[in-house]
Amino acid sequence: MNAPMELLKKSDVCELLNISARCLEYMVKEARFPPPVRVGRFNYWSAKAIDRWRARCFGAQENWAP
Repeated sequence: MNAPMELLKKSDVCELLNISARCLEYMVKEARFPPPVRVGRFNYWSAKAIDRWRARCFGAQENWAP
């Protein structure tokens, strides 16, 4: 059976990335960060989507070799 998907609220994402809510909103608006999924009154991001975004952003840095 599949493990339940981990969902993060806006405040969780901001804390995880050490950014402000306004910065997160701007990144989403500029299509530089995955858009949230609205459930009721709240927006959520999947932890998997954030992990993929991090890998894409930092992949070149992590693969760098002098």
